[in-house]
Parts: sequence; C-alpha cells; structure tokens
Amino acid sequence: MKDYEDTGLSPEEVESVNDFEKSQTYRAIAELQEEREKHRWIPATERLPEEHDSIFARLNGTEKWRNGMFKRRSDNVLVTVKYEDGTVHTEQAHTTDGVWKTDYKVKEGKVVAWMPFPEPYKEENY
Repeated sequence: MKDYEDTGLSPEEVESVNDFEKSQTYRAIAELQEEREKHRWIPATERLPEEHDSIFARLNGTEKWRNGMFKRRSDNVLVTVKYEDGTVHTEQAHTTDGVWKTDYKVKEGKVVAWMPFPEPYKEENY
C-alpha cells in the first residue's frame, strides 16, 4: 500500500495508467494492425478492388456505346493467379465492371488474391 501511495498519483490517475485501451502500447498496436490491413493479400472471394467510373461511363445507354467499352474500372493492383496445373504467378491486374483483366491473357488461371501497390519509394534526405 505504501508503494501505491508513493507514486504521487491520484487513484483516478492510477486507474488511467492501468487502462490498456488508453496506453501508448495499445495505440501503437492499433496503428500496426491498420498498416498491416492496408498491405495484406485480400482473397478475391472477400472483395474486389474499388472501381471508379471509366471515361466511357457517360456513353452507356446511348447510340455511341460500343462493344469493348466498360462503365467502371479499378486501379491496377498486384494479383496472385493460380492455374489449373497448380502453378501460382503474381502480376499486375485491374477489374472492369467486376471482371478481372490481367496484362497477360490468363488461360485457365484464376485470380485468387490481390493487394494494392505500395507507395513508391521516396529518397530520404539525411
């Protein structure tokens, strides 16, 4: 009890020191989990990359709409493609109207996971 009294803290301050959710450690762990979530492989069955309107979107439903045009497109992302023979390959891809499009024609391959590209390298000045 004497050690408790020698801290110079009020009972409320002692409680806040012992409250893990208010600690620096808790905040650091939360930030690390947030960063990890940004840079993890996302199963294609979980969700697709966010799509935005394409330059063709405004033509949809008009006589100017042509085959090969698409309404929505995602940014390029990294994907893992798995082939029927078990081969696994990583490459760049995007989605158009919810369908995966890879730089290489994926014959009998399936996108199984994706992740956003990391930020480009920035040289630090020391």
